[in-house]
Amino acid sequence: MVETTGLYNLAGFNDDTRAFPSIPARHDVWRRVTCNWLAGLARRGFIDDTEAYEMAQDCAVGLAKKAYKLG
Repeated sequence: MVETTGLYNLAGFNDDTRAFPSIPARHDVWRRVTCNWLAGLARRGFIDDTEAYEMAQDCAVGLAKKAYKLG
């Protein structure tokens, strides 16, 4: 989905609390898959390591803060 939508059109991983115990595991899987995608982009030369690092930070925290105006 990130590849189609574009990283900066997302708010990170959103979830509801109906399955509260599994939220940390699902967030972890999402972060790992997204970071693997970023690593692939860096390896193929589409982005450099610095951009990949910044995008990973935005994925983990920045996008949600921006989307929900958390400063």
